Amino acid sequence: MIRAVGARAGAVLLVIVASACTVPRKGGFDAVTKVVEQRAGHPVHWPLDAREEAVAAEEVSKLLADELSIDDALRIALANNHELRATCEELGIAQADQVQAALFANPVLLASARFPSGSGTTNTELGLAQDFLDVLLQPSRKRLAEAEFEEAKLRVANATLELAADTKVAYYVLQGALQTVAVLGKITDAARVSAEFARRQREAGNLSDLGFLAEAAMYEQVKVDLAFAQAAALADRERLTRLLGLFGKDTEWRIPDRLPELPKQESALEHLESIAIAQRLDLAAARYEVEKLARVHSITLRWRYVPLLEVGVDSENDVDGGRVTGPNLSIALPVFDQGQARVARAEALLRQSRDRLTALAVEIRSEVRDARNRFVLARALAEHQRDVLIPLRERIVAESQSHYNFMLIGVYQLLQAKRDEVQAYRDYVETVRDYWVARSELERAVGARLELAAAREAPAEPPPRQEEHQHHHSMGG
Repeated sequence: MIRAVGARAGAVLLVIVASACTVPRKGGFDAVTKVVEQRAGHPVHWPLDAREEAVAAEEVSKLLADELSIDDALRIALANNHELRATCEELGIAQADQVQAALFANPVLLASARFPSGSGTTNTELGLAQDFLDVLLQPSRKRLAEAEFEEAKLRVANATLELAADTKVAYYVLQGALQTVAVLGKITDAARVSAEFARRQREAGNLSDLGFLAEAAMYEQVKVDLAFAQAAALADRERLTRLLGLFGKDTEWRIPDRLPELPKQESALEHLESIAIAQRLDLAAARYEVEKLARVHSITLRWRYVPLLEVGVDSENDVDGGRVTGPNLSIALPVFDQGQARVARAEALLRQSRDRLTALAVEIRSEVRDARNRFVLARALAEHQRDVLIPLRERIVAESQSHYNFMLIGVYQLLQAKRDEVQAYRDYVETVRDYWVARSELERAVGARLELAAAREAPAEPPPRQEEHQHHHSMGG
């Protein structure tokens, strides 16, 4: 009998071991990097060993050797940001959970021995028990883990796109800061010339102390403005350095100190709300959260009265030397705990996830409208300054120069006109910076680059409350 029980136990163990599988390396990462490359234009790296780390480091070093373009900065951030790498590990965690969900619980082998105090036979008992409820729940557990894995892929891809958007914003902000410093340098030079000329006029008796002090104060003020702008540029540089994941000698990178000009044409801005609802990855992840909790609620409701169900076999020798073998069953009686609290909790979590899904959809629509308004306004302001204000300031300087040549105005009026012209350039630089930042934020809100969003047709958009009931496909399919 003991041999028979041992043979059956070995067979059960063999089946369980055969059902086990290894955890795939970088499971789900191909789907993530495909989505990121489609939407951000660059792949993401997730090195797991020294060889892959060396490949990523070599690519970063090559990019750092030259002046960084916006695309170079994105490549470095997606290959070198360690916070992003830590986020990618969520794929490994979810993949391991998915493999674990496909495994049966290990059977429990029980053994006991009772020795007689006098004469008689030693009483031995062997038992093998298996959580049968675990076996029954395995298909549901696998589907639940699959939903969690898909949600993890979406959240990792969304975090990657967020990093790309943050990098673009930081890049344009730094470019604007560097260009502002250059313009303020010109204003400072003009103010210095004006203050020096005022000093000479005062020494010659042609200017009052009040006039000299006014010019000197203006010069000192623009010096302060330049110092603040330089400090802001340093802070903006450090922000971009952190996003790029650089330290040590690698922090000596360079970027162009001028913002790109406004594009001649813009992508179409129609249907951006519907496009965002259809392709925002954080919203897709929230849908999987609802799907996952709906399955949890269903499982909890179905098995609320059966918290424990174990099936096994026992073999025991009697005191008279015989052996008895037979099955055993353990089941928890739902006398006090009938699962009502677990069901209520699952229902509350499901309602909460549905409300959060709807709230996120409303927020995304608002984000898109707000980002689109700021983008359109920044474009209009930049064009107005470029086409109207700056030409006016340039014309005023030309007319002032002509009037000065004919001694119709003084040198201070001419210098003030030039300062106003340079200030107009500074305002234009800041507006162009705001344009590129607003463009990056609009792409973040939509979930893809504007040219890609414009190429999409407006999808049929379901009512917000029904979004959580849609059928969902994996990122890979």
